[in-house]
Amino acid sequence: MIQLSSDWRVSRALRLDIALAWLHSDEMRGGRVASDQLDIRLRHDSGGLRTWAHRGSSDRLVLCFSGIGRADQDCPPPEFARSATANGAHNVLFLSDPQRSWLNAPDLLDRMRDEIDSFRQLCTPRRVVAMGHSMGGFSALVAPSLTAVDQVLAFAPQLSVHPEVVPDDHRWANWRAGIDRFAIRSAADHLNRETAYCVIHGRHGREAPQRDRFPRPPNLRHYVMPRTNHNVPQRLKALGCLPAVTSLAIEGRARKLLMLMKSQANATLLAPDRAGFGAGMEPIAIRRVG
Repeated sequence: MIQLSSDWRVSRALRLDIALAWLHSDEMRGGRVASDQLDIRLRHDSGGLRTWAHRGSSDRLVLCFSGIGRADQDCPPPEFARSATANGAHNVLFLSDPQRSWLNAPDLLDRMRDEIDSFRQLCTPRRVVAMGHSMGGFSALVAPSLTAVDQVLAFAPQLSVHPEVVPDDHRWANWRAGIDRFAIRSAADHLNRETAYCVIHGRHGREAPQRDRFPRPPNLRHYVMPRTNHNVPQRLKALGCLPAVTSLAIEGRARKLLMLMKSQANATLLAPDRAGFGAGMEPIAIRRVG
């Protein structure tokens, strides 16, 4: 499975979590690079934040945020291992919120910012991309408030889990009930004019409370896939285009991504709001506490 050096003192349970993430997140079967060639190492595990890192040879840095994972996992494992690293080429920082708080756990934003800044200094990237699915997609949308990000790729992200913002979505209730205070009320509050955003949702009605509330400024491309619910990455994988979608987003090739999404995923690109950033769309800065 994914190569983890013994000097990192990774527990057996953690190794299993990472192995399961590898099996369920990417195009492992039939891939061109053997899985044991990916060296993903535990980097940080304290203060309600767990991260892993992969050092690649390219000048790309991908910030890959985990979703909620399975209920029996103490911490959501890394996701999109092969796609995010481009078979090992890119630098990737995998970030996980063990409390499943949608970035609302105490001090999590400050710890995450410090971890991103530290790894970014090691990589000195020319291009930075944030990506994730579900809660991970929500976090990727907020990431440009923590560090400069060129591109966001968000699969089936929530716009908000605040009951006043999206009162008609009752999914993930057990995790949402544990949020005592909302530092992040809505991802829409943190969109900016400089970052390019790619958001992909399913057309299923269960996605409507989140999907249909998304703003569409000119720099946000919002795709909707037919016959798809919250399982956007799984559907793209089944269609054989998850690696290409991820690669084109990382490289910022928006036109080719549009052609791919239409031809292989039969997706619809929603028209942008030509009014752009109107009232309530100016990004809110996340300031360090203390």
